[in-house]
Amino acid sequence: MKSKKIRIANTSGLHVRPAGVLAKAAEQCESRVELIVGNNIVNCRSILNILSMAVRSGDEVEICCTGKTEEKDLEYMLHVIENDLEK
Repeated sequence: MKSKKIRIANTSGLHVRPAGVLAKAAEQCESRVELIVGNNIVNCRSILNILSMAVRSGDEVEICCTGKTEEKDLEYMLHVIENDLEK
């Protein structure tokens, strides 16, 4: 298991479009990808799960990857959060 905390810089948080980008990115990963906010943990492959977390701009979240490619997948997910949510 590899995980890292990251602050959501997207000005609108994880609303429908950014949540969709994040879920689609998680689907590309071989390992299990989870989004952790506080004590809540959801599978990151589901847009509805991500939306249920109500993540706003500036909130700190943790991305956790578990599996054979966990390190590569974690780096990929962090890259998506840092670079692709605003597009």
